[in-house]
Amino acid sequence: MKKFLGVMIALFAVLLIVGCGDNGGNDTDDDNGYDDNGYEEENGYDDNDNGEEANDNGDDNGSGATNGEIVVVTPAAEHGWLAGVIYFAEEAGSELGFDNFRILTSTDIAEQAGQLDELISQGVGAIVLQPHTYEIEVAAERVIDAGIPLVLFNRHAEVDYDAYVAGSNMMMGEEAARKIGDGLNGEGIVITVANPGAGSTSAVRNEGFANIMDEYFPDIERIEMTVENFTQEAALSSMADVLVANPQIDAIFSIDDETSLGILQAIREAGRDDIQFISGGGGAQTYFREIYDEDNITLFSATYSPRMMGDAIRVANRILNGEAISELDENNQWIIPPSIITSDNVSNYFAEDSPY
Repeated sequence: MKKFLGVMIALFAVLLIVGCGDNGGNDTDDDNGYDDNGYEEENGYDDNDNGEEANDNGDDNGSGATNGEIVVVTPAAEHGWLAGVIYFAEEAGSELGFDNFRILTSTDIAEQAGQLDELISQGVGAIVLQPHTYEIEVAAERVIDAGIPLVLFNRHAEVDYDAYVAGSNMMMGEEAARKIGDGLNGEGIVITVANPGAGSTSAVRNEGFANIMDEYFPDIERIEMTVENFTQEAALSSMADVLVANPQIDAIFSIDDETSLGILQAIREAGRDDIQFISGGGGAQTYFREIYDEDNITLFSATYSPRMMGDAIRVANRILNGEAISELDENNQWIIPPSIITSDNVSNYFAEDSPY
């Protein structure tokens, strides 16, 4: 009996110790609102609370419900299209009701790579990346290796991304080639504009143009012109030299609307009347006005709207929420085709409040 009583007393003591050690489930390692790298996650805690749970995922309707911060990483706004990208990124973050959202800009590839490494160390939820050039691939791979969802926007990179959202640079080049080739009846001299600093954007638009020219308009002579960037000033400078070197030009394949504006200014300043066609690309309202007003040269453009950045951010949000994304093809790409803007339909695209 004494032996049995001793066992019962020992058992009661063990149960008492276990019960006193229970702190109600407040795991200081997992429930403190920080990940392993010390970065505050959007995991249902209010910034000003004392560890109390605020709400389940931030938003019951799912419009801004993510399990981590979404960060947009993009080149700085050196021209209007990039300014539009930043504007529509801010707009999307506001519309989706994100509490944890940032936009980082950079002036070169080295700075952008450093930003990606910093975001890896912070353990962010997802990154929407518009690369400066394909040279970002090594840093982008580190993002993927860290298990952070990566959505590429606009410029392509050979990495194992979760999604790629862009307009069709190839189709932009192809459609411009058809319009110029048909307009010149398959004969003439065309200046083609390249911007090596724009990476795949320039390369693919020129590839699409060349493919159609080679196949359907082989008698059209092509002369390449290079610009330093997509600004009117850079195009004005380069085009002035090209006009001096080439007394006869029939058309210009420009791959950017702001570039087209600089080209148009150079032509007017030189007093040239031989040029019949100038293409564009993007969706700049100032160029749309020129398309509408110009009588002597046929101006046109292929849309590549900076508003698509909002689509890329929504894709990142849906990835974080574990949602299926029907817009993505078998290669995890969502390619949005261009519309061709001419004097016949340009008035349908006027937008007075557009930042681009």
